[in-house]
Amino acid sequence: MTPPEFTVAFHVGAHKTATTHLQRSLQSVAAPLADAGVRFYGPKYFRLPGRSIPALFGLKDGPVDPSRRSPTAQLDLMRKDATRVVFSEENYIGVLNSPRRYPVEKRYPHAAERVTAFAQSMGCPIDVFVGIRRPTAFLNSAYCQMLMGGRVMPLDRYKHINPITSVDWRDLITRLRGAAGVRQLFVWRQEDYAAVFAQICAAMVGPEQATLVQPLPRRIHEGLSAAAVTETLRRHAEGDTERAGFGMRKLWPVGPDQPSFDGFDAKAHAEGDSAYAAQVDAIACMEGVTLLKCT
Repeated sequence: MTPPEFTVAFHVGAHKTATTHLQRSLQSVAAPLADAGVRFYGPKYFRLPGRSIPALFGLKDGPVDPSRRSPTAQLDLMRKDATRVVFSEENYIGVLNSPRRYPVEKRYPHAAERVTAFAQSMGCPIDVFVGIRRPTAFLNSAYCQMLMGGRVMPLDRYKHINPITSVDWRDLITRLRGAAGVRQLFVWRQEDYAAVFAQICAAMVGPEQATLVQPLPRRIHEGLSAAAVTETLRRHAEGDTERAGFGMRKLWPVGPDQPSFDGFDAKAHAEGDSAYAAQVDAIACMEGVTLLKCT
């Protein structure tokens, strides 16, 4: 049985909230963290064949593979002698862009059930970590990510399928807070990420161990410029699907002469920001939730 002093942290995303930057910052000091009693496992580990979280911990639908280790044995193997294990995989709670072609009503609709299943497989309560983001900025980034992945859709169609109202962080955090097996839930705004980086790490790996983690000095995933989006859509409309998407970021990078893509007008931004402010205020008042803020 897992001893009571052993704890598990799970950074579940959300997507497009500097998740990769945080993951790589932690991964870069994985060895010193392990020496200090903290084991970190992120996408570098979980995105290899057969190593997804559902595969490792028996959370896939269908018959259980008898050759697989039990969830307890798998956790013990990954834990080794650590007193804290930190998992980070934003894809576990759901996809960023649904392949559906009808409007999204709820982001990550199965997040609570999946976190509950994960916590049960751990055999102990878990601490959950979530970044959130301004709705219009989140959708801009999600749209660009879709284009870079080769799925090209006119902006108006994307906005119809993904209305600003679908980005409701209060709803997501409420559901995650209610997931069985969640001990504490830590939330931060992507807009505050740099300022609260040390707080995130302290809560995730421990105050003393957090001194080992320094933020990487650069942004990991730059979005698309307005020119890159325009060119992607133009080429796709002409049937040139081979060069649409990812390559456009290199041809028209964001810079002083190439502003970032923005698919929303001032009114839409204002409406999204008003809803976001109300969501953040509600999250800050939730029992069992710690909103990490600038000091």
